Amino acid sequence: MSLGVGRMRTGISRHSLRALGLFAVGAAAVGAVGWYAFVREGPPPPGPAPLTPDPPTPDPPTPDPRVTFPTPFRNVKPDVRYVGDGSCAGCHAAIDKSYHAHPMGRSAEYSGRGAAVERYDAGAGNPFKSGGYELRVERTAGGDVHHVSARAPAGAPLPEYVVRADLVIGSGTRGRSYLAVQQGAVWQSPISWYTPSARWDLSPGFNLGNGGRWAVSPDCLFCHVDRVEPVPLSLNRYREPLLAGQAAIGCERCHGPGELHAVERATGRTAEGVDTSIVNPRHLPPDLRAGVCEQCHLQGQERVVRRGRQAYEFRPGLPFEQFVTVFVRHPDVTDEHHSVGQFEQMERSRCFAGGGGRMTCTTCHDPHQSPPAATRDRFYRDRCLACHESKGCSLPAPDRAARDDSCVACHMPRAASANITHASVTDHRIARRPGAVPRGLPQGASPLLPFRTGPHAPAEAERERDLGVVFARLSAKLPPAETAVRDRVGGLAADRLTTSLAIWPGDAAAWTALSVARSARGEADARFEAASTAVGLAPESEAALTELAEAAAVIGRSEVVIDASTALIKLTPTTVEPYINRATGHVRRKDWEKAEEDCRAALRVHPLHPLARVLLGVCRHHRGDPAGARREADTAAGLATNPRQRAALLDWYQQETR
Repeated sequence: MSLGVGRMRTGISRHSLRALGLFAVGAAAVGAVGWYAFVREGPPPPGPAPLTPDPPTPDPPTPDPRVTFPTPFRNVKPDVRYVGDGSCAGCHAAIDKSYHAHPMGRSAEYSGRGAAVERYDAGAGNPFKSGGYELRVERTAGGDVHHVSARAPAGAPLPEYVVRADLVIGSGTRGRSYLAVQQGAVWQSPISWYTPSARWDLSPGFNLGNGGRWAVSPDCLFCHVDRVEPVPLSLNRYREPLLAGQAAIGCERCHGPGELHAVERATGRTAEGVDTSIVNPRHLPPDLRAGVCEQCHLQGQERVVRRGRQAYEFRPGLPFEQFVTVFVRHPDVTDEHHSVGQFEQMERSRCFAGGGGRMTCTTCHDPHQSPPAATRDRFYRDRCLACHESKGCSLPAPDRAARDDSCVACHMPRAASANITHASVTDHRIARRPGAVPRGLPQGASPLLPFRTGPHAPAEAERERDLGVVFARLSAKLPPAETAVRDRVGGLAADRLTTSLAIWPGDAAAWTALSVARSARGEADARFEAASTAVGLAPESEAALTELAEAAAVIGRSEVVIDASTALIKLTPTTVEPYINRATGHVRRKDWEKAEEDCRAALRVHPLHPLARVLLGVCRHHRGDPAGARREADTAAGLATNPRQRAALLDWYQQETR
């Protein structure tokens, strides 16, 4: 339903806070108690390994599985084009119709083009309040427009933050989220619709006090729309038009590009035996058939795009793990019900283990249609009885009747989602006796494991590289007060990344991750060197440039902060943070006029950004307007959503205006 899952992957929303010496309150927790026990035990990792003496050059291209993987299916090749569902409907009209009534076939749509599943009256929470903000949805002929408003301490209204919802994400089964496209960059609205409660509320994980504006990265869109073309090295920019074909996930997501198949059928060419012009998952071995579903239903704890690859290169019929490495929590410390976590739960079930790997998602689910609500219990009961008919339910008949004779009601109960509010998810562990609790992490075991280590998985060195990237991400999510844990996790990342970079020194993404890991350990100079190397390898990498700006701020290199931020502004002018980061560089150089210009530019993008407001106050103070400066600082404090944010903003303002 929502793009709120995995939001901290870009990390951009907190860079400017740390560059100012402030802190982001309420950072995402990493995991269960077992995680903290793991990172705290044992001696600390060794110090930073020496970096390469000479600037590296980009690594050569990695082998493309679309070309190298042995498969009879010809449409996995990179030169076979996608053609859209319209090309399928002519021959497969019935399936096309039923599929587009399925939630997957309604995963996204352009705003204003479909029938509204939302309500827009006050009874549905329109408008609603969150902290000091009021949020309102306006229904227009061209689609929804979202308004976020607030007031200054004296009561005067501030300029609104307005988001035009260009794209609607979600079928409406659980809810919907809304995306705005601005100069090729995609941003999520802070307002979402929640179907179970039939009301509007704050989007999952949003904190308006941190700006309330989130970049929608390719890994977010990957599972919500049919296809997009990310701009290389960007965080949330795409080739336009954003959706060259259809919006919702289509036939080719499971069957692969359809050009070859459509051309051969149009010319009268028919297949003898298995049709190799297009993938039919039923003709795949179990592991490759599972890969079709893994694309979107194997979320894991973290996903890392393989070195030299892109997630959108994946084609059904190929091993998904050759494009993306998915890390899951150790099963002994996992009891949360995550949305989009069904896949790893299913593979932990006795049903899966007892089936010798033959069980897949389609054993129980028909991807082409959803059973009607009136027959849903019978539909899934029949799926269960296909394997369990010889040993029926042990409950007495009256108890079964009270549960509508539903196997799912007992063995796959629904529970509140651990990562999306107002939503519940079905437990796919298929427990014989539901309610089992995790046992705790075994001594010395890693809390994160690669989901697959079979014949198609990357080599160990590649997996260790990807795990290093994951540990770097986790180190950035830990609260600053957890100094020892941050140091330990950063060390786990740095060890793996320095080993990997000795093998592949031209890996810009690994250098960027190493910079983040060095930050967690407080190694400011080594961090700056790693970030500089990353930018040298990939000058247009938004992640590397952002990390370099922050690393430079920590060691007082304001000229580098300004240069890196300027490069980012040219690449992504609708992003707030580069303006704020460049303003901090000007503040350190006491160039108040330029700093104020950048603050005002940031506020033109987002008028309610607290950090831009407090920075503007500092600039106005030093330019001879202390009364106006104080009003800006008080306004910024009023836009904070908790006391610690508020205190941090005001403390920094007072330090800078003494």
